Amino acid sequence: MGEQQWVVGTDIGGTFTDVICINMETGEQRLDKVASTPPTFFDGVINGLKRAGISGDEVLSFRHGATVSTNAILERKGVQTALITTEGFRDVLGGGRAERISAFELDWDPPEIIIPRRNVMPVRERVGPYGDVLTEINEEDVLLAARKCKKRGIESIAVVYMDSFMNPVHELRTREILAKELPDVDVTLSHEVLPQMLEFERTCTTVLNAYISPILKNYLGGLAKRLKEDWGYDGPLLITTSGGGVIGMDEAVKFPAKTFHSSPVSGAVGMAGYIGSLANFDNVIAFETGGTTNNVSMIYEGSPAITHEWKILWNVPCCLPSVDTVYIGSGGGSISWVDNGGILNVGPQSMGAVPGPACYGQGGDEATNTDSQIVLGRIDPEYFLGGEMKVDGDLSFKAVQEKVGDHYGWSVQEAAANTYMVALSALMMAMRIQTVSRGWDPREFAIVPYGGGGALYACDLAREIGSTTVVVPPLPGYASAFGAIRVDVKHEFTTPIHQTEEELNFDELNKEIQNLVDKSHAILAKEGIEEDMASVERFVDVKYFSQSRFFTVDLPDGELKSLDGIIKNFMDDMEAEYGYSLPEGYAPVEVVNLRVVAKGEIIKPDLPEIEKGGKLATKATRQVWFKDHDFLEADIYERGELPPGAEFSGPAIIEQPDTTTVMPPGTHCTVDKYGNLVIKVDQ
Repeated sequence: MGEQQWVVGTDIGGTFTDVICINMETGEQRLDKVASTPPTFFDGVINGLKRAGISGDEVLSFRHGATVSTNAILERKGVQTALITTEGFRDVLGGGRAERISAFELDWDPPEIIIPRRNVMPVRERVGPYGDVLTEINEEDVLLAARKCKKRGIESIAVVYMDSFMNPVHELRTREILAKELPDVDVTLSHEVLPQMLEFERTCTTVLNAYISPILKNYLGGLAKRLKEDWGYDGPLLITTSGGGVIGMDEAVKFPAKTFHSSPVSGAVGMAGYIGSLANFDNVIAFETGGTTNNVSMIYEGSPAITHEWKILWNVPCCLPSVDTVYIGSGGGSISWVDNGGILNVGPQSMGAVPGPACYGQGGDEATNTDSQIVLGRIDPEYFLGGEMKVDGDLSFKAVQEKVGDHYGWSVQEAAANTYMVALSALMMAMRIQTVSRGWDPREFAIVPYGGGGALYACDLAREIGSTTVVVPPLPGYASAFGAIRVDVKHEFTTPIHQTEEELNFDELNKEIQNLVDKSHAILAKEGIEEDMASVERFVDVKYFSQSRFFTVDLPDGELKSLDGIIKNFMDDMEAEYGYSLPEGYAPVEVVNLRVVAKGEIIKPDLPEIEKGGKLATKATRQVWFKDHDFLEADIYERGELPPGAEFSGPAIIEQPDTTTVMPPGTHCTVDKYGNLVIKVDQ
C-alpha cells in the first residue's frame, strides 16, 4: 500500500474531464485533461487518474464535480417522475410565475412542464399554515397513486403537500406507504429538501431533486465502484455543490439538486476567489468559459454572493443555496449560425466533445468559437493542449467560411472577427447582469478568468465594463478541479418559524437555534470533521407579515432576547433592495425561518511561490486579430517560461497547455510570485 500523500480533484465538463493531483508533502502537481466519455463518464475519470501516474491507495482525499445532474435537467433526460400533492393543487407546476422567454413572440408556446399532468396525483389531506392538521391523510389515495406509478413505470416520486414544511406528518406517512408498495422507487419529500414557504418554489425544487435522484445515485455509485476496482481507491467521495463547498456522497445522493451548479461554482470559489486573495483583490468577477457555457459569479470582500432562488430551466426555480451565477451559452464549442432573420448568432447550441469543433477532425463541420479563434490567430492549432491534441486549422478556415462568411459575402477573417464580436457581446451582457444591474460597480472588481477560454476574452471584457485588472491563474483550464480541492465541507439547514415578535417565545426560539447548531455539528462529525475545524454561522429570515419574500440577516451571538438589531438590519436591507422601508411599528415583522450554515475545514493545498530565475523572452511572433485594431504583429510567450517579476505589454499572446491569454494593445502584464498574470487594462 502506498503512502497517502495526495489530494485529488476531478471535474467532468461537457468537453473535457480534468484531473489534478497535488502531493501535500512535496507540493508536486500532476495534471491531465482527457476527453469526457458520455454517457457513463467513468472511463474519462479513470483514464485521467491513471495517466496522472498515482494509485488510489496513495490518496488522502478525493473530491469530485460533474455536470451530470445539470445536463440531465437541461436536456430533459431525467427519469420518469410523478408528483403526489394535496388535492386541489394538481396544477401548481403549470401555474408558475408571470414570465415568458420571448416577450415579443405572440405565438410563443411555453416549454413542456417537467412532469405531465397525468403523473400529478392528488391526495386528500391538509395541514394548516401553522402546522395544525385540518384533514387527516386519506391513505387509499396514496395507495391509488402507488398503483398508478407502478403501472406507468415511474422511477422517482416527489411528495409535496401544502404547508407540510410546518408539519411533515403526512409526507412521512406517505413515504412509509410508498416504501412498502414501491420499494425500488426513489421518494423525495419536500420538507426534507426545502422546509420553507412559497409552494410553487418548494414544489419545483422537490421535483427537480426527484427528477435526477436515481441518475446521480447510479452515477456516483458506479463511480465509487470503478474507483475501487480499477484504481484502488476505497475512501470517501466528497462532491462539489452549488453552495460553494463539498458534501459527502450520501448527502449528494439524497439531495442531488445541491450539485446543479457545482462545476462552475467550485471554480469560482475555490480558484477565482483564492487567486484574487493571493493577488490582493477581495472583489472578484469570476469568469469561466468552458466548452458549452460561460459563467459569471461575484466574490465580494472575499465571500461569494449567494442566492436562494435561481433557475436551471425556464420558470422552474430551485431554491437551494447557490453561488449566484449567470450562464450564457457561448463556450468554445458553441456554434456560429444564421437565423431566419439573417442575424448571426453564437450558441447556445454546442458541438460538445464529440464531434467537437471542426478543427478536431471528428466529423464536425459547424463553425464554433474555437474555430474562429484559430482563424484570428489567437489560438495556435499546433499548440492545442500544449501540442498533445492534434487539430487541423484548415478545417476551421473551411467551416467559418462556408457557414458564416459565404452567407454574408465576408472573407473568412471578417466572418471570424464578427463571430468573436457576437460572442463578446453575449459575455458583456452576462457581466452587466451580474454587476451593474445588481448594484455592483465593475470598476471595483478584478476579473479572474478560468476555464479553457476565459483568458481569450477577459481583457476585452475588462475594457468594456470598466474593470482595470485581469488576474489569470496559473492553471485556469483546471479551475473546477483545482477549486474542488480548495473548498471546504459546507451544509445549510433551515427550520420554519413564522411568528411575529409579539408571538415569539424566545426560550423556544433559542432551543430551535441550538437544535440546528447541534444538527450541524453532528453531520460535520459524520463526515470526519474534527471539532476544532468546524464552525457554524447563524441567520434568520425576516419579512413584513404581508410580504411573500424574505431577507436573510445575521443572528447576533449568544441567546436571542429581542428582534431589535435584526429588525434594523432587515429594514436596511429593504432600503437597499427597494429604496424604502415601512415606518417602525407600521407593519409587524415576522421571523420566517432560522438558518445555519455549517462549515468544516478540510485539508487543502496552497499554490507554491515559484522560484526566481530565467529571463523574459518571446518564443515567436505572429499576426493576431485584436478588437479595434485588426491584425497586428504580436509577441508570443510560453507561460511556463515566464519568471516572477517579469513585465511586458500587449499586443501579446501567452500560451500554455490549458488556455491562451490574449493581451490587446494597451494592456500591461506583471508575473507575481505565484505565477499569476496580473494584467492592467488601460481605459
